[in-house]
Amino acid sequence: MLKENHCLVIRNPSLGENRQKVKYVSSALKINLNDNTVVTACNKAVGSEWGFEFVPFDYLVENPEDDSNSFKSSIDVIGYVVRSFPFELKDNNNNGKEEKKLTVMLEYLSHKQIYVTLWDEYAEQILEFERNNKDEKNVVIVLQFAKYRFWQGFVYVSNMYTVTRVFINKDIDEINQFKKSFIAQLSSEKSSEYSGLSSTVMKSPTDEFLTDINFSTIGALTEITEKKFVIVLGTIKSFASESEWFYNACKNCNCKVSTKTVQKDKADGTDGVEEVVILECKNAPCNKKTVYSVPRIKVLIHVQDCTGIVTLTMFEREVVKLLNVNANQLLDKNLELANEGRFPEELKALLGKKLAFKIAISLYNIQKKFDGYSVSKLTDNTTVISELDRNFDVFQPADEDREDGGLPVIDPTNEDLAKDSVSRTGDDVTPISNVSRTFFTTYMLDGDNT
Repeated sequence: MLKENHCLVIRNPSLGENRQKVKYVSSALKINLNDNTVVTACNKAVGSEWGFEFVPFDYLVENPEDDSNSFKSSIDVIGYVVRSFPFELKDNNNNGKEEKKLTVMLEYLSHKQIYVTLWDEYAEQILEFERNNKDEKNVVIVLQFAKYRFWQGFVYVSNMYTVTRVFINKDIDEINQFKKSFIAQLSSEKSSEYSGLSSTVMKSPTDEFLTDINFSTIGALTEITEKKFVIVLGTIKSFASESEWFYNACKNCNCKVSTKTVQKDKADGTDGVEEVVILECKNAPCNKKTVYSVPRIKVLIHVQDCTGIVTLTMFEREVVKLLNVNANQLLDKNLELANEGRFPEELKALLGKKLAFKIAISLYNIQKKFDGYSVSKLTDNTTVISELDRNFDVFQPADEDREDGGLPVIDPTNEDLAKDSVSRTGDDVTPISNVSRTFFTTYMLDGDNT
Protein backbone atom coordinates (compact mmCIF):
# COMPACT_ATOMS: atom_id res chain seq x y z
CA MET A 1 0.00 0.00 0.00
CA LEU A 2 3.01 2.32 0.32
CA LYS A 3 3.09 4.37 -2.87
CA GLU A 4 4.53 7.73 -3.78
CA ASN A 5 2.14 10.63 -3.03
CA HIS A 6 -0.50 8.34 -1.49
CA CYS A 7 -1.96 8.96 1.94
CA LEU A 8 -2.76 6.21 4.46
CA VAL A 9 -4.77 6.06 7.65
CA ILE A 10 -3.04 3.92 10.30
CA ARG A 11 -5.10 2.81 13.31
CA ASN A 12 -3.84 1.12 16.48
CA PRO A 13 -0.09 1.42 15.88
CA SER A 14 2.40 1.61 18.71
CA LEU A 15 4.78 4.56 19.01
CA GLY A 16 8.45 4.05 19.78
CA GLU A 17 11.39 6.36 20.30
CA ASN A 18 13.21 7.22 17.08
CA ARG A 19 16.87 6.66 17.87
CA GLN A 20 18.16 6.50 14.32
CA LYS A 21 21.31 8.58 13.77
CA VAL A 22 20.12 9.56 10.30
CA LYS A 23 16.59 10.92 10.64
CA TYR A 24 14.64 11.55 7.45
CA VAL A 25 12.00 13.47 9.40
CA SER A 26 12.42 15.51 12.55
CA SER A 27 9.88 13.49 14.55
CA ALA A 28 11.16 12.01 17.81
CA LEU A 29 8.78 9.04 17.42
CA LYS A 30 8.44 6.18 14.98
CA ILE A 31 5.40 4.05 14.14
CA ASN A 32 5.42 0.30 14.72
CA LEU A 33 2.78 -1.84 13.02
CA ASN A 34 1.36 -4.66 15.16
CA ASP A 35 -1.08 -7.56 14.67
CA ASN A 36 -4.05 -5.37 15.56
CA THR A 37 -2.94 -2.40 13.41
CA VAL A 38 -5.33 -1.48 10.60
CA VAL A 39 -4.08 0.38 7.51
CA THR A 40 -6.50 1.82 4.97
CA ALA A 41 -6.20 4.14 2.01
CA CYS A 42 -7.09 7.78 2.56
CA ASN A 43 -8.84 9.30 -0.44
CA LYS A 44 -8.43 12.86 0.78
CA ALA A 45 -4.76 13.64 1.38
CA VAL A 46 -3.87 16.10 4.13
CA GLY A 47 -0.68 17.93 4.99
CA SER A 48 2.35 18.67 2.83
CA GLU A 49 2.68 16.56 -0.29
CA TRP A 50 6.45 16.16 -0.03
CA GLY A 51 7.17 16.93 3.61
CA PHE A 52 10.04 19.34 2.95
CA GLU A 53 11.83 20.88 5.93
CA PHE A 54 14.14 23.42 4.34
CA VAL A 55 17.28 24.54 6.16
CA PRO A 56 18.13 28.23 5.54
CA PHE A 57 21.58 28.76 4.03
CA ASP A 58 22.31 31.26 6.79
CA TYR A 59 22.44 28.39 9.28
CA LEU A 60 24.80 26.36 7.09
CA VAL A 61 27.15 29.23 6.27
CA GLU A 62 27.27 30.98 9.64
CA ASN A 63 27.75 27.90 11.83
CA PRO A 64 30.93 26.31 10.42
CA GLU A 65 31.98 24.86 13.78
CA ASP A 66 28.61 23.24 14.42
CA ASP A 67 29.12 19.90 12.73
CA SER A 68 26.41 18.06 14.65
CA ASN A 69 24.55 17.51 11.38
CA SER A 70 27.57 17.06 9.12
CA PHE A 71 27.47 13.68 7.39
CA LYS A 72 24.93 12.50 9.95
CA SER A 73 21.48 14.07 9.70
CA SER A 74 19.74 14.57 6.38
CA ILE A 75 18.68 18.09 5.40
CA ASP A 76 16.41 19.62 2.76
CA VAL A 77 17.62 22.68 0.82
CA ILE A 78 16.06 24.87 -1.85
CA GLY A 79 17.93 27.45 -3.89
CA TYR A 80 18.21 29.40 -7.13
CA VAL A 81 20.97 28.27 -9.51
CA VAL A 82 23.36 31.19 -9.87
CA ARG A 83 26.29 29.31 -11.35
CA SER A 84 27.19 25.91 -12.70
CA PHE A 85 30.53 24.18 -13.14
CA PRO A 86 31.81 21.75 -15.79
CA PHE A 87 30.52 18.21 -15.76
CA GLU A 88 33.25 15.72 -14.85
CA LEU A 89 33.91 12.04 -15.43
CA LYS A 90 36.12 10.45 -12.78
CA ASP A 91 37.75 7.11 -13.46
CA ASN A 92 40.61 7.14 -10.96
CA ASN A 93 38.57 5.65 -8.12
CA ASN A 94 39.41 2.70 -5.91
CA ASN A 95 36.49 0.68 -7.24
CA GLY A 96 37.60 1.15 -10.84
CA LYS A 97 34.20 2.47 -11.89
CA GLU A 98 33.57 5.65 -13.83
CA GLU A 99 31.68 8.25 -11.81
CA LYS A 100 29.79 11.32 -12.99
CA LYS A 101 30.13 14.53 -11.00
CA LEU A 102 28.34 17.85 -11.34
CA THR A 103 28.56 20.96 -9.15
CA VAL A 104 26.26 23.98 -9.06
CA MET A 105 26.05 27.01 -6.81
CA LEU A 106 22.69 27.72 -5.17
CA GLU A 107 21.60 31.01 -3.62
CA TYR A 108 18.95 31.55 -0.94
CA LEU A 109 16.68 34.58 -0.53
CA SER A 110 19.15 35.97 2.01
CA HIS A 111 21.85 35.89 -0.74
CA LYS A 112 23.83 33.23 1.13
CA GLN A 113 25.34 30.70 -1.26
CA ILE A 114 26.34 27.05 -1.05
CA TYR A 115 27.89 24.52 -3.42
CA VAL A 116 25.89 21.43 -4.38
CA THR A 117 27.76 18.42 -5.76
CA LEU A 118 25.74 15.60 -7.30
CA TRP A 119 27.00 12.20 -8.39
CA ASP A 120 26.05 9.62 -11.01
CA GLU A 121 22.31 9.39 -11.73
CA TYR A 122 21.67 12.61 -9.81
CA ALA A 123 24.23 14.45 -11.98
CA GLU A 124 22.63 12.90 -15.06
CA GLN A 125 19.25 14.22 -13.88
CA ILE A 126 20.63 17.77 -13.99
CA LEU A 127 22.23 17.19 -17.40
CA GLU A 128 18.99 15.79 -18.81
CA PHE A 129 17.10 18.89 -17.64
CA GLU A 130 19.72 21.15 -19.21
CA ARG A 131 19.56 19.31 -22.53
CA ASN A 132 15.79 19.70 -22.65
CA ASN A 133 15.71 23.30 -21.40
CA LYS A 134 18.73 25.00 -22.99
CA ASP A 135 17.35 28.55 -22.77
CA GLU A 136 16.00 28.32 -19.21
CA LYS A 137 17.80 30.72 -16.88
CA ASN A 138 15.43 30.75 -13.91
CA VAL A 139 16.17 27.38 -12.33
CA VAL A 140 15.27 26.34 -8.77
CA ILE A 141 16.58 23.08 -7.33
CA VAL A 142 15.38 21.20 -4.26
CA LEU A 143 17.50 18.52 -2.58
CA GLN A 144 15.69 16.34 -0.08
CA PHE A 145 17.62 14.08 2.32
CA ALA A 146 21.03 15.56 1.40
CA LYS A 147 24.19 15.76 3.49
CA TYR A 148 26.46 18.75 4.01
CA ARG A 149 29.89 19.62 5.30
CA PHE A 150 31.94 22.77 5.91
CA TRP A 151 35.34 22.57 4.21
CA GLN A 152 38.03 25.22 3.52
CA GLY A 153 35.62 28.06 4.20
CA PHE A 154 32.83 26.81 1.92
CA VAL A 155 29.64 24.81 2.45
CA TYR A 156 29.18 21.74 0.27
CA VAL A 157 25.91 19.81 -0.01
CA SER A 158 25.88 16.40 -1.65
CA ASN A 159 23.84 13.25 -2.23
CA MET A 160 26.81 11.21 -1.01
CA TYR A 161 26.09 8.58 1.68
CA THR A 162 22.33 9.01 1.45
CA VAL A 163 19.37 8.42 -0.85
CA THR A 164 18.52 11.90 -2.09
CA ARG A 165 15.60 13.34 -4.02
CA VAL A 166 16.35 16.06 -6.59
CA PHE A 167 13.61 18.35 -7.94
CA ILE A 168 14.46 20.74 -10.80
CA ASN A 169 11.85 23.39 -11.65
CA LYS A 170 9.17 20.86 -10.77
CA ASP A 171 5.64 22.24 -10.77
CA ILE A 172 5.11 22.12 -7.02
CA ASP A 173 4.09 24.88 -4.63
CA GLU A 174 7.43 25.16 -2.84
CA ILE A 175 9.46 25.67 -6.03
CA ASN A 176 6.92 27.98 -7.69
CA GLN A 177 6.73 30.22 -4.64
CA PHE A 178 10.51 30.32 -4.17
CA LYS A 179 11.12 31.15 -7.83
CA LYS A 180 8.50 33.91 -7.74
CA SER A 181 10.05 35.45 -4.62
CA PHE A 182 13.60 35.22 -5.91
CA ILE A 183 12.84 36.75 -9.32
CA ALA A 184 10.89 39.57 -7.66
CA GLN A 185 13.85 40.22 -5.39
CA LEU A 186 16.26 40.34 -8.34
CA SER A 187 13.97 42.79 -10.10
CA SER A 188 13.71 45.10 -7.09
CA GLU A 189 17.49 45.05 -6.64
CA LYS A 190 18.08 45.50 -10.39
CA SER A 191 20.41 42.51 -10.34
CA SER A 192 21.68 40.92 -13.53
CA GLU A 193 20.39 37.56 -14.69
CA TYR A 194 22.29 34.52 -13.52
CA SER A 195 23.69 31.88 -15.83
CA GLY A 196 21.40 29.07 -14.66
CA LEU A 197 22.37 25.61 -15.91
CA SER A 198 23.67 26.74 -19.29
CA SER A 199 27.25 25.77 -18.44
CA THR A 200 26.72 22.28 -17.04
CA VAL A 201 27.74 20.57 -20.26
CA MET A 202 31.27 19.22 -20.28
CA LYS A 203 33.74 22.03 -20.98
CA SER A 204 37.09 21.90 -22.66
CA PRO A 205 40.16 23.07 -20.71
CA THR A 206 40.07 26.35 -22.64
CA ASP A 207 36.50 27.05 -21.51
CA GLU A 208 37.25 26.00 -17.94
CA PHE A 209 40.36 28.13 -17.48
CA LEU A 210 39.74 31.08 -19.78
CA THR A 211 36.12 32.04 -19.03
CA ASP A 212 34.25 33.12 -15.89
CA ILE A 213 37.32 32.68 -13.64
CA ASN A 214 39.48 35.49 -12.26
CA PHE A 215 43.16 35.39 -13.23
CA SER A 216 45.76 36.49 -10.70
CA THR A 217 49.52 36.77 -10.68
CA ILE A 218 51.20 34.95 -7.82
CA GLY A 219 52.47 38.21 -6.38
CA ALA A 220 48.91 39.57 -6.09
CA LEU A 221 47.35 36.59 -4.30
CA THR A 222 47.78 38.04 -0.82
CA GLU A 223 45.91 41.18 -1.88
CA ILE A 224 42.65 39.28 -2.54
CA THR A 225 40.04 40.10 0.12
CA GLU A 226 37.11 37.85 -0.80
CA LYS A 227 36.54 34.10 -0.98
CA LYS A 228 36.70 32.88 -4.55
CA PHE A 229 38.48 30.69 -7.06
CA VAL A 230 41.29 32.18 -9.14
CA ILE A 231 43.58 30.97 -11.91
CA VAL A 232 47.36 31.29 -11.63
CA LEU A 233 50.02 30.30 -14.15
CA GLY A 234 53.43 29.15 -13.04
CA THR A 235 56.22 26.59 -13.19
CA ILE A 236 56.80 23.94 -10.52
CA LYS A 237 60.32 24.71 -9.31
CA SER A 238 60.68 22.39 -6.32
CA PHE A 239 58.92 20.45 -3.61
CA ALA A 240 58.30 22.14 -0.29
CA SER A 241 59.32 18.88 1.35
CA GLU A 242 61.47 16.05 0.03
CA SER A 243 59.85 13.45 2.28
CA GLU A 244 56.17 14.13 2.90
CA TRP A 245 54.19 13.23 -0.21
CA PHE A 246 51.13 11.35 1.03
CA TYR A 247 48.84 11.07 4.03
CA ASN A 248 46.51 8.43 5.44
CA ALA A 249 42.98 9.53 4.58
CA CYS A 250 39.62 8.49 5.96
CA LYS A 251 37.77 6.49 3.30
CA ASN A 252 34.54 8.18 4.36
CA CYS A 253 35.51 11.85 4.05
CA ASN A 254 39.17 12.00 2.88
CA CYS A 255 40.23 13.89 6.01
CA LYS A 256 43.48 12.98 7.72
CA VAL A 257 43.47 10.08 10.18
CA SER A 258 45.90 9.55 13.03
CA THR A 259 46.59 6.74 15.47
CA LYS A 260 45.48 6.88 19.07
CA THR A 261 46.17 4.50 21.96
CA VAL A 262 43.16 3.75 24.17
CA GLN A 263 42.26 1.29 26.89
CA LYS A 264 39.42 -1.21 26.49
CA ASP A 265 38.20 -4.38 28.11
CA LYS A 266 40.20 -7.45 27.22
CA ALA A 267 38.89 -9.30 24.19
CA ASP A 268 39.02 -12.69 25.94
CA GLY A 269 36.57 -11.54 28.59
CA THR A 270 39.03 -11.71 31.50
CA ASP A 271 39.28 -8.96 34.08
CA GLY A 272 41.35 -5.91 33.33
CA VAL A 273 42.01 -3.72 30.33
CA GLU A 274 44.43 -3.71 27.45
CA GLU A 275 45.91 -0.94 25.31
CA VAL A 276 44.70 -0.87 21.72
CA VAL A 277 45.87 1.37 18.86
CA ILE A 278 42.93 2.74 16.87
CA LEU A 279 42.47 5.22 14.05
CA GLU A 280 40.87 8.58 14.67
CA CYS A 281 39.53 10.83 11.89
CA LYS A 282 39.86 14.61 12.01
CA ASN A 283 36.20 14.78 11.05
CA ALA A 284 34.59 13.92 14.40
CA PRO A 285 31.34 12.35 13.08
CA CYS A 286 33.35 9.64 11.30
CA ASN A 287 34.60 8.37 14.66
CA LYS A 288 31.09 7.26 15.60
CA LYS A 289 31.67 4.09 13.59
CA THR A 290 34.52 2.04 12.19
CA VAL A 291 37.22 4.19 10.62
CA TYR A 292 39.03 2.90 7.54
CA SER A 293 41.93 4.69 5.90
CA VAL A 294 43.69 4.60 2.57
CA PRO A 295 46.83 6.45 1.44
CA ARG A 296 46.28 9.56 -0.69
CA ILE A 297 48.83 11.70 -2.48
CA LYS A 298 49.42 15.16 -1.05
CA VAL A 299 52.35 17.06 -2.56
CA LEU A 300 53.49 20.52 -1.50
CA ILE A 301 55.08 22.38 -4.40
CA HIS A 302 56.75 25.74 -4.98
CA VAL A 303 55.27 27.44 -8.05
CA GLN A 304 56.86 30.53 -9.60
CA ASP A 305 55.88 33.17 -12.12
CA CYS A 306 57.57 36.48 -12.91
CA THR A 307 55.90 38.19 -9.93
CA GLY A 308 56.56 35.79 -7.10
CA ILE A 309 56.61 32.32 -5.55
CA VAL A 310 53.78 30.48 -3.80
CA THR A 311 53.33 27.14 -2.04
CA LEU A 312 50.48 25.05 -3.47
CA THR A 313 49.12 21.72 -2.31
CA MET A 314 48.32 19.14 -4.98
CA PHE A 315 46.11 16.19 -4.10
CA GLU A 316 45.81 12.78 -5.66
CA ARG A 317 43.19 13.56 -8.31
CA GLU A 318 45.35 16.18 -10.02
CA VAL A 319 48.57 14.18 -9.72
CA VAL A 320 46.84 11.21 -11.35
CA LYS A 321 45.82 13.43 -14.26
CA LEU A 322 49.43 14.40 -14.91
CA LEU A 323 51.33 11.22 -14.06
CA ASN A 324 48.68 8.49 -14.21
CA VAL A 325 49.80 7.02 -10.86
CA ASN A 326 48.07 6.97 -7.45
CA ALA A 327 49.30 6.59 -3.88
CA ASN A 328 48.71 2.84 -3.69
CA GLN A 329 50.71 2.28 -6.88
CA LEU A 330 53.54 4.46 -5.62
CA LEU A 331 53.66 2.63 -2.30
CA ASP A 332 53.70 -0.73 -4.06
CA LYS A 333 56.94 0.31 -5.76
CA ASN A 334 58.40 2.59 -3.09
CA LEU A 335 57.34 1.29 0.32
CA GLU A 336 60.93 1.12 1.52
CA LEU A 337 61.57 4.69 0.39
CA ALA A 338 58.40 5.84 2.14
CA ASN A 339 59.47 4.23 5.43
CA GLU A 340 62.82 5.98 5.08
CA GLY A 341 61.11 9.33 4.52
CA ARG A 342 62.33 9.65 0.93
CA PHE A 343 60.62 10.94 -2.20
CA PRO A 344 59.70 8.52 -5.06
CA GLU A 345 61.30 9.19 -8.44
CA GLU A 346 57.92 9.02 -10.20
CA LEU A 347 56.76 12.27 -8.59
CA LYS A 348 59.90 14.15 -9.62
CA ALA A 349 58.45 14.27 -13.15
CA LEU A 350 56.35 17.19 -11.87
CA LEU A 351 59.40 19.44 -11.59
CA GLY A 352 59.76 21.94 -14.40
CA LYS A 353 56.16 21.62 -15.59
CA LYS A 354 54.43 24.87 -16.49
CA LEU A 355 50.76 24.60 -15.57
CA ALA A 356 47.62 26.62 -15.05
CA PHE A 357 46.23 26.11 -11.54
CA LYS A 358 42.72 26.78 -10.28
CA ILE A 359 43.05 27.52 -6.56
CA ALA A 360 40.62 28.39 -3.77
CA ILE A 361 41.02 31.60 -1.76
CA SER A 362 39.46 30.67 1.58
CA LEU A 363 38.43 32.76 4.55
CA TYR A 364 41.44 31.34 6.40
CA ASN A 365 43.80 32.71 3.74
CA ILE A 366 42.22 36.15 4.03
CA GLN A 367 41.97 36.42 7.81
CA LYS A 368 45.31 34.80 8.68
CA LYS A 369 47.25 36.20 5.69
CA PHE A 370 48.11 32.58 4.94
CA ASP A 371 49.79 32.22 1.54
CA GLY A 372 49.43 28.45 1.06
CA TYR A 373 46.62 27.34 -1.26
CA SER A 374 45.01 24.09 -2.35
CA VAL A 375 44.82 23.18 -6.03
CA SER A 376 41.25 22.56 -7.15
CA LYS A 377 42.10 21.82 -10.80
CA LEU A 378 45.04 22.15 -13.15
CA THR A 379 45.85 21.81 -16.84
CA ASP A 380 48.90 21.65 -19.10
CA ASN A 381 46.86 22.55 -22.19
CA THR A 382 49.13 24.55 -24.50
CA THR A 383 46.32 26.86 -25.71
CA VAL A 384 45.36 27.76 -22.14
CA ILE A 385 48.96 28.40 -21.11
CA SER A 386 49.61 30.52 -24.20
CA GLU A 387 46.52 32.67 -23.58
CA LEU A 388 47.27 33.13 -19.89
CA ASP A 389 50.88 34.04 -20.66
CA ARG A 390 49.65 37.25 -22.26
CA ASN A 391 48.68 38.51 -18.81
CA PHE A 392 52.37 38.83 -17.94
CA ASP A 393 53.37 41.21 -20.72
CA VAL A 394 53.45 44.20 -18.36
CA PHE A 395 55.54 42.31 -15.82
CA GLN A 396 58.29 41.00 -18.13
CA PRO A 397 61.74 42.35 -17.23
CA ALA A 398 64.11 43.82 -19.77
CA ASP A 399 66.10 40.59 -19.92
CA GLU A 400 63.67 38.44 -21.89
CA ASP A 401 66.12 35.53 -21.95
CA ARG A 402 65.57 34.73 -18.28
CA GLU A 403 62.81 32.08 -18.09
CA ASP A 404 62.41 32.66 -14.37
CA GLY A 405 61.48 36.33 -14.89
CA GLY A 406 64.55 37.58 -13.01
CA LEU A 407 63.47 36.08 -9.68
CA PRO A 408 65.80 33.82 -7.71
CA VAL A 409 65.21 30.17 -8.58
CA ILE A 410 64.34 27.99 -5.59
CA ASP A 411 67.03 25.51 -4.63
CA PRO A 412 65.39 22.17 -3.65
CA THR A 413 68.36 21.47 -1.37
CA ASN A 414 67.72 24.56 0.74
CA GLU A 415 66.57 22.85 3.93
CA ASP A 416 65.65 26.05 5.75
CA LEU A 417 63.23 27.09 2.98
CA ALA A 418 61.71 23.63 2.83
CA LYS A 419 61.15 23.51 6.58
CA ASP A 420 59.58 26.96 6.58
CA SER A 421 57.20 25.98 3.79
CA VAL A 422 56.10 22.85 5.58
CA SER A 423 55.47 24.79 8.76
CA ARG A 424 52.88 26.91 6.95
CA THR A 425 50.80 24.03 5.61
CA GLY A 426 48.81 23.27 8.74
CA ASP A 427 48.66 19.94 10.55
CA ASP A 428 47.27 17.73 7.80
CA VAL A 429 50.67 16.37 6.82
CA THR A 430 51.12 12.79 7.95
CA PRO A 431 54.58 11.52 8.95
CA ILE A 432 55.91 8.92 6.55
CA SER A 433 57.36 6.52 9.12
CA ASN A 434 55.46 3.46 10.29
CA VAL A 435 53.06 3.38 7.35
CA SER A 436 51.52 0.52 5.47
CA ARG A 437 50.29 0.34 1.89
CA THR A 438 47.23 -1.62 3.02
CA PHE A 439 43.98 -0.24 4.40
CA PHE A 440 43.94 0.55 8.10
CA THR A 441 40.97 -0.39 10.26
CA THR A 442 39.86 0.61 13.72
CA TYR A 443 36.70 -0.32 15.54
CA MET A 444 34.45 1.49 17.96
CA LEU A 445 35.38 1.14 21.60
CA ASP A 446 31.82 0.13 22.47
CA GLY A 447 31.42 -2.33 19.64
CA ASP A 448 31.28 -2.20 15.88
CA ASN A 449 28.31 -0.13 14.73
CA THR A 450 28.91 -0.09 10.99
